[in-house]
Amino acid sequence: MDREGRYATVASQKTRRIWATACLTVATTVALPVTTVGAEPTPPSASSVQKQLDKLNEQVDKLVEKYNQAGEDLKTAKAKLKAATNAAKIERADFDKARRRVAQMAADAYKNGDMADLKTFVAGGDPQVLLDQNAVFTHLSRNRSSELTVYLAAAQRLQRRQAQAQEAYNDVRRRHADLKGQKKKVEKAINDQEKLLRRLGVPPDRPRSGGGGTYNGPASGSARVALQYAYAQLGKPYVYGGSGPNGYDCSGLMMRSWGAAGVNLPRTTYSQRSATKTVSRSNLQPGDLVFFSSLGHVGMYVGNGQMIHAPRTGKNVEVVPITSGYYASNFHSAGRP
Repeated sequence: MDREGRYATVASQKTRRIWATACLTVATTVALPVTTVGAEPTPPSASSVQKQLDKLNEQVDKLVEKYNQAGEDLKTAKAKLKAATNAAKIERADFDKARRRVAQMAADAYKNGDMADLKTFVAGGDPQVLLDQNAVFTHLSRNRSSELTVYLAAAQRLQRRQAQAQEAYNDVRRRHADLKGQKKKVEKAINDQEKLLRRLGVPPDRPRSGGGGTYNGPASGSARVALQYAYAQLGKPYVYGGSGPNGYDCSGLMMRSWGAAGVNLPRTTYSQRSATKTVSRSNLQPGDLVFFSSLGHVGMYVGNGQMIHAPRTGKNVEVVPITSGYYASNFHSAGRP
């Protein structure tokens, strides 16, 4: 290629590079407005934040009730473990008495020959080892052998029960710890939401000094007593796992209120729903329990389309309408204690 040809080729390459650079510059210039440096996102509205908060509240309600149920299961498991341990001790004492009786009988019967085997037999502390010594059993009376076998079988059953109770106890403890961890995570999320609400001018409730209120409705009998107790808690804060006297969660308030009237309600929303007679929404009476959000929340109907309840973290025991808004659209069922 001659010198002019080489110059033309170099010029053509430079021209292509210049056009490519120009196109890149134009493309970059056009794209920049999409990600303008320093732009701030549009702040969420109070209504959108409230919707997020409502959703978080539903999650926390369900977690708290599962947490409460785990606590009840833990108490039950501890009681079963204690009963099984005590029963095993009693059975072991009876077993040892039987072993001594049989050993004495064997000693009396075999003073002249089988003492070596007998000593091994009577010294054995493990019921299974004793049972495995078939050679010795052949020298014992059938009644005593049968008696010892029965005691051994009972001890083995109780040992199994104790192991099962311990396993259940460990399992409930694990679930309890897991739910506690989940609760902390959701509490943090709700705390963040409440901070945002405060920035928007919607601060959380503060416990009322003095607190309390008076029920003046038409309820009578035990329902009136339950309502009077609930009204006396007005203004007290919502507390996770709380059942009074300084704070409550939703099911804790219901349990204590009806407990004051002599009715023993279970601890959680799920068990409270199972323990109460179903009533339709149109037949609600003051004192009835009203459930929401797939049994994640419960309150007590007070009449005139309202309920008293312990709402959520950052809120106090209050009376609210259930014929409109969130509680109207998330109504689940109602039960009469």
